[in-house]
Parts: sequence; C-alpha cells; structure tokens
Amino acid sequence: MTKNYIKCFILIFLSFVACTKDEFEGPSLQNLYGDFSISSPFIISNSTPNFTNNETVKFFCDFNKSVDWKITIKGLQTGSIKEITGFSDIIDSNVVSWNGNTSKVPFFGEETCALELSFLTEPDTLRDTLIITGNKIYDGILVADFENGIPQDALVFHQFSMNMTFDTASDDPLNGNSYFKMGGRMGWNEWFLGSIDFPLDMSSVNSSAEDFYINLGVLSGINGEVASDQFINILISESNYPFNDDLSNNASDVFQDTMEVYKYQIRPVDWVGWNMVSVRYDQFEVKSSGGNNIRQPKNITAIKLQCQSCPGLSANCPENMGIDVRTDVDFLIFTEGADILNQ
Repeated sequence: MTKNYIKCFILIFLSFVACTKDEFEGPSLQNLYGDFSISSPFIISNSTPNFTNNETVKFFCDFNKSVDWKITIKGLQTGSIKEITGFSDIIDSNVVSWNGNTSKVPFFGEETCALELSFLTEPDTLRDTLIITGNKIYDGILVADFENGIPQDALVFHQFSMNMTFDTASDDPLNGNSYFKMGGRMGWNEWFLGSIDFPLDMSSVNSSAEDFYINLGVLSGINGEVASDQFINILISESNYPFNDDLSNNASDVFQDTMEVYKYQIRPVDWVGWNMVSVRYDQFEVKSSGGNNIRQPKNITAIKLQCQSCPGLSANCPENMGIDVRTDVDFLIFTEGADILNQ
C-alpha cells in the first residue's frame, strides 16, 4: 500500500509540473491594473504645418501600459475638430499623423489650433498648440464652390412665392467666401421649392460606383428653427440627351422618366449649422426606366439638387407656415476612393 501511495504522489507531481509553463497569454495584471504613467513627453513633429504643400504632423508619446487614448485638434478660429483615437502603450509617429483634414465640418483654416492628448480611464491630459500656415487642398472633381457666383452653365428654378433665396450669399459659407442659398417659405400646398442643375463631363473617370463619392455641404436652421420634413433630392443623369434643349423651362432636360436617372434623398435635413453629406454612387436608387440601370461614373452627364419640404398648407405640417425652409449648399465635389472627410 505504501508503494502505491508513493507512485500516485509521483504521478500527480509530474502531471502538475508538465502542465505548468513559463509563458502566459494576454496582458499582465500590472498592465491591466497597475498605476498609469507617461514615459515620455507628447511630441509633435511640425508646429507650423503647411497642408497646401502636403506637409503632415506626426505625433509621439509612450506609456507604461496600453490605454485608450485620444488626440483632439481644435481650430480656435473655425471651431473645426479632428480626433484621432487608439489603444496602445505607444503613439508611434510612423503610424499616427495628421494631414489637415477634419472629422466634421467646418474645415480648418489658417489658424492656431489647440491640441490635447487625453485618456479614457486616466485623468492625465497633455496639451500643445500648432499654427496652420496653409490649408489642406482636397482632391476631387469640383462641381461648384460658388466662389465666382453660380456656375455659368448651371440652371436655377424656384417657385414664385414667399422669401425664395435661390442665389449665392457670403454671410455664412462652409468653404471660401460664398455658398448657395436654397430655400424659402412653404406657404402653399406644394412639396417642391426649387432646384439647381449642373452639366458634367465625367468621361475621364475610371472609378466604379462603389468607389465614387458625391460630397455636399448642407446648411440648415434659421435661428435654431428647422422646417418639418425638409430634404434634398440629388438626381444624377447618365443620359446623353442635350443638357438644355428646351430653353423655356429653366431646367435641364436630361432628368426625364424615359432617361437613365438615379436618385438619392438627404432626408430629413434636420440639423442646425453645416453638415457634410457623403454618398457612394452605388447607394443611389434607380429613378426612371431608361438606360441599363448600371451606375457608371464615367457616363454621368448632369446632377440636380432639389429643395423640398412638407408644405405649410398640408394637414401634416401646419407648423411650417411660419418657418423658412433652409437647405443651403456649398462645396459640391466628387471624390474617388474615399469620401471628402477621410482623405
């Protein structure tokens, strides 16, 4: 019996030794629950970046353990904000950088910016500043920025009613010095307020619909008020019919039901201030029965922006009788590969 007990003890001991190992999986307890400390200062590579010349700002900092961190860059004049986030024990300057873009409009200008490095679960905050000496130039096919007024070949139509504002203005642009006001008072039983049409030549574009983006800045709200169910229809035509064949209707002739036309609704436009809306072309639905129903960016010949809202005389929206519809637009641009804010 004694020998059997000894044999059992030896087997149990050997099994225990065989099952132990020097390595462990996952983060250590020190890494998870140990006191947090910053091992090196927060460093920025360029305190006066000129983004016009494609300069970048690189960031570096390291810590004694992995944490959720966030770099926040805020333009002190425009109020534009860029956020960069991660989870690691180092902010590697070979990986983490900024090219002057924004997370949400307005765009950055030539201005002083405040920088903060903060942590989700730690009270520490590191701060710095930089000065933008040249604005980022966004790469794309610009349709309209309204800096020189309404483009020469564009066509504008609006209803003849109260407070129609289908014209350029300079009081509150998104980018540059001018934008296009597109709205008015819905004091009649009609959804459609007006539109602006642009002819296009996209024959040099090689992108697919899944890789092609329509980007549009939209301004809404007057004194904090927003009309009920106001929205923008975006129509895109791939028809090769003449853009303005009928000079009497003050609107393009390539959006007929018998032509190849695609549609997307920005609905509702229910925010106050500027917002950048970006849509892939493959997200547009088929509007008419003409054409082959295959969205091909190189075949696009025109784009239309329509301002619409629930009418004030409608039983559904009597509150709109005293509110101006506002779906103002700026910086209409096509991009390839990524939307405008992710360039």
